[in-house]
Amino acid sequence: MRYTLMLLVMMATGAQAGVVENYLEAYFEMFPTRATAAGLHDLDHRLEDLSPTKISEWVSFNRSVAEDLRTSLGNPALEFEDRLDAELLLREAELQLLDLDRLRRPQKDPLLWTGVVSQATVFLLVREDRPRHDRLAAVASRVEQIPRFAAQAQGALTATANDEIAPELCRLASRQARASAQFYAEGLAAATTEDDDADLRQRLGRAGGRAATALTQMAAFLDELGNKATGSPRLGEDYRARFEIVNGMTTPLAEVLDGANEDLAAKLGEAAEYGRSVWEKVMGDENLPASDKQVVAALFERVSDDRASSTDEFIADYRQLVDESVAFVRQRQIITLPEPLTLFVGRSPDFFIGQSVGGVYPAGPFAADDAKTLLFLPTPPADATQEELEGFFRDFNHHFNVMITPHELIPGHYLQLKWAARHPRKVRALFGDGVYIEGWGTFSERLMLDVGWGGALDRLAHLKKQLENIARTIVDIRVHTQGMSREEVLRLVREEALQDEQFAENMWWRALTSAPQLTSYHLGYRQVHDLYEEVRTLRGEEFRLRDFMDGMMALGPVPVKYYRDRFLEGTPPG
Repeated sequence: MRYTLMLLVMMATGAQAGVVENYLEAYFEMFPTRATAAGLHDLDHRLEDLSPTKISEWVSFNRSVAEDLRTSLGNPALEFEDRLDAELLLREAELQLLDLDRLRRPQKDPLLWTGVVSQATVFLLVREDRPRHDRLAAVASRVEQIPRFAAQAQGALTATANDEIAPELCRLASRQARASAQFYAEGLAAATTEDDDADLRQRLGRAGGRAATALTQMAAFLDELGNKATGSPRLGEDYRARFEIVNGMTTPLAEVLDGANEDLAAKLGEAAEYGRSVWEKVMGDENLPASDKQVVAALFERVSDDRASSTDEFIADYRQLVDESVAFVRQRQIITLPEPLTLFVGRSPDFFIGQSVGGVYPAGPFAADDAKTLLFLPTPPADATQEELEGFFRDFNHHFNVMITPHELIPGHYLQLKWAARHPRKVRALFGDGVYIEGWGTFSERLMLDVGWGGALDRLAHLKKQLENIARTIVDIRVHTQGMSREEVLRLVREEALQDEQFAENMWWRALTSAPQLTSYHLGYRQVHDLYEEVRTLRGEEFRLRDFMDGMMALGPVPVKYYRDRFLEGTPPG
C-alpha cells in the first residue's frame, strides 16, 4: 500500500508529502474498511481492531500529526495546494482526537461499533472492481473477525459508568446489531451462487453463522446496557468543538442559530409568494387560503399527490429522470461531464436482508476511471403494509424525485465525487469539506430549476426541502446546546417547517447521532449560492455558467472560501 500512497502524494512537495503519506498509511491501517471504500484493496481481508492499545497509539499519532500540521500551516511560504491538503488533514486529525480522546466514543457510543459492522462487507459485495472469488474471500476473512470485534465492543462499553452512556444510542445500536445478525445469518449465503467455489461457500456459511451469534449476543448486551444507562446523547459543551472542526467554521453558534431562524421565516415567505403566483395553475378552482402557512401546506400536499404506486414504478421514474437530467445538462452546457458516465441506478441487491443499503456509493479516489458509482434507491421493505407503502411513495413522490436528482447525481454529488476522485490530491476526496459537499448538492437543486429543469410543483418540492434543511440547522444546534426535546423537534419540523411526520422523526434521530452533519446542507447552500450571485454580479455580461460550474470542481471538495478567493480575485480556480 505504501507505493499506492506515494503515488497519491506525488503532487505534494517536501516535508508536507511525507506527512500526508504517513497519515494515510496509518489511517487505513486503523480503519481497513475505509480503505476498501476508497478503492484500495490491500486491506480487504482485515476488520478494524479498536482495542485500547490500538486506540491509544492512534490518538498519540494524531496528536503528533496535528502539531506538525499546525507548524506547516503557520509557515507563510507553504504552497497554496499543500495548504489546502494540510487544512483538511488537520481537521481529520483533530476530529479523531475529539472523538476518541475527549469524547471517548469507543467507550460511550455503541453506534461507533455497530456502524463498522453494518458497513464491513457492503463495498466488497456491491462493487465488481475485483475478481468475484477474491472479493468473497475477503468478505469471509472480515466476517470471521466479527466475533472478536463484538467482544471488543462489549469490553469497552462494560468498563464505562452507566451515567456516561445514553439509553437512546443503546436501543438504536441494538437494532443495528440485530439487523446485521440477520444479514450474516441469511443474506450472506444468498449473496453466493452454485457457480462459486464450494469450499468458499462453506467458509462463508460458517463465518456468517458465528458472526450472527456474536451480534445477537451483542444486541442482548446492548438491551441490558440500555436499561441501566442514564447518560445523555447530547454533546452539550462539546458540540461547539465538533461544529468548528467538522464544518471548518468559527462563527458563534448563537449567530448561526439566529440566522437560521430568520432564514426559516424568509423561506416560508418565499414559498408562499411563489405558491400564490402558481396557485391557479396547480390547484385549479380551489380557494386560496389566507395565511402563508395554509397556502404552503396545501401546495405541499398537492406535490405529494403525484407519486408511484409500486417499487418498480418508483425505480422506473427515477431512472428516466436520471437520463433526462444528463441530456438536459449536456444540451444546456451547464457543466463538463466526466466521461465515461459510470453510473448505476437501481435498488440494492435482495441479499441485503435486514440491512438498509441505500444512497450513493462512489467508486472511490483509488478506483479506475471506469469504476461504477452505485445509486441504490430507498425502497420500502418487501413486507411493508399498504399504509406503509402509501406513506413511502407519498414522501418520495415524483416531484421530490425531480428536484433531488440534480442534488444526488448531476450536477450534484455523483459529479462532484467523480471529479474529486480524479483530482491528483486524493486527500481531499477522503477528507472533503462537508459544507462544500452538501452545499454543492443543495445549490445544484436550485440551479437546475432556475435554468429550466422541472416545473412549478418541482420547485415547490425544492422549497419544501429547503425549509427542511434550515430546520435541520436549528434542530441540530438546539438539541445539543439547549436541551431541545423530541416533542419540541417534532412540533417545529411539522408546524414551522411544514414537513411530514417521517421527516420530523428522522430529523430527531439524526440530530442525536450525526452532529453537526445536519447543519451542512443549509450552511453550505448559503455559501455556494452567495458566491454564485457574487460572481454573476462581478462578471456581468461576461458571466458564463459553465465556467463557474467547472471552476467549482477545480480544487476538489475544499472550503468554499478558497473558491471565493480565486473567483473574486478574477482568477477562476483551475
